[in-house]
Amino acid sequence: MNLRPLKIVVIEDYDALREAMCDVLSSDGHDVVGVSMAEEVDDEPTGFVSDLYIIDLNLPGEDGISLAQRIRRSQPEVGIVIVSARSSVDDRIGGYKSGANIYLTKPLSLEELRAVVDGIVQRLLSAEASRATCVTLSPMKMLVTGPSGKARLTQPEVSLLAALTRAPQRDLEHWQVAAHLGNGEEISKDNLEVKLGRLRKKLVACGAEAPVIQSLRGIGYRLTTPVEVLRD
Repeated sequence: MNLRPLKIVVIEDYDALREAMCDVLSSDGHDVVGVSMAEEVDDEPTGFVSDLYIIDLNLPGEDGISLAQRIRRSQPEVGIVIVSARSSVDDRIGGYKSGANIYLTKPLSLEELRAVVDGIVQRLLSAEASRATCVTLSPMKMLVTGPSGKARLTQPEVSLLAALTRAPQRDLEHWQVAAHLGNGEEISKDNLEVKLGRLRKKLVACGAEAPVIQSLRGIGYRLTTPVEVLRD
């Protein structure tokens, strides 16, 4: 069973294929509902909020492209896999433009489908872990917030942290860090390390993983924890 079971809706009008897809994904621990037409998607069981839709293009009534577009508009973050016998480049492009994350062609390999769903599980787990450990910076409020709490920053600390998030590889040279923390004035190496130490402690107290700001010998410093800068 997967560590992160998904709620999946399979929309396929060919009964044998729909049942096979539902069976293999259910055997992997997912909560799967199978329907034969787009109109039945609107009748999902109460409380069944889908993580993933697997959609055949050639459906009776509303077609798969229209359904994918409708789902994408209403659920921007949901996963959509299109399954179709149409394999031309134009068909694939149309599928992706409709909102599909992945386009699989028939005859469908159930093992490939399982691999695709496992990949989606891993991306969700990674995104959830990132959100759980994410630190946010509010420049206007001069505040950092993380999974363990909040901390007030000084204006030089806000300036440095924002600059590190924008820098390539989140690296800044010594003189750049000194310029931010010195607030336009000369700052000694010892004073710089003291100020960096205070900032590190604030970030770790909020839940960021140490060292947060890593010293790069002979170069400068690197921000090792992702920080999202909020637009206040």
